[in-house]
Amino acid sequence: MRNRIFIITGLIFLTSLSLSAQFETRQAGFRMGYRGGIFYQVSQEAGNTEVAFNGLLSFNNNGLQVTGLKIIYETSFSDLSPNLIFAWGYGGHAGFTYANHLRYMGEEYYFRDDHGRVCPLIGVDGWLSAEYRLTELPLNISLNVKPFVELSFPSFLKVTPWDFAVSVSYVF
Repeated sequence: MRNRIFIITGLIFLTSLSLSAQFETRQAGFRMGYRGGIFYQVSQEAGNTEVAFNGLLSFNNNGLQVTGLKIIYETSFSDLSPNLIFAWGYGGHAGFTYANHLRYMGEEYYFRDDHGRVCPLIGVDGWLSAEYRLTELPLNISLNVKPFVELSFPSFLKVTPWDFAVSVSYVF
C-alpha cells in the first residue's frame, strides 16, 4: 500500500512539473564584470511582471562565491524599444577567498603564516539591470549593476556599490 501511494505521489509530482514548465523561460550565460562568472536563471510570469530566480557561480580572489538572486522584470520601455526591459532585484551570496593578506580601508593586513588562509564570506546583494532581448536569436544582453555588502572572516566588512557588468545569456 505504501509503495502505491509513493508511486502515485511521484507521478502526480512529475506530471505537475511538466505542466508548469510551459510558462517558464530558462537562461544560461556569462556575467563579465568585477564579480563575473556563469549563471543559470529560471523566470516565469507573475501577474503583470516577470519574476526570475538567478544562480551565479563566480570565481574571484582565488576563491569561489555562490550568489542567489530574485529579479523582478517590471518595466518595458516600448517607446525606446519593445525588447528593452528594466529589472531590479535582491539576494545574497556565500563563499570563500584564499589569501595571505587582506586589504581593508587602504591598509594591508598580513597573516602570520606564509601559506595563506581560507577566508569564508557571506553577503547581501542588490540588482539593477537593463536587458535587451533579441527576437531573431535566443540571446539576451544585459548591462547590470550588482552592489553588495559582505562580511569576510576574520572580521572585515566590504561595501561595493559599483559592481558593473555585461551579461550574455542563451534562452531555452
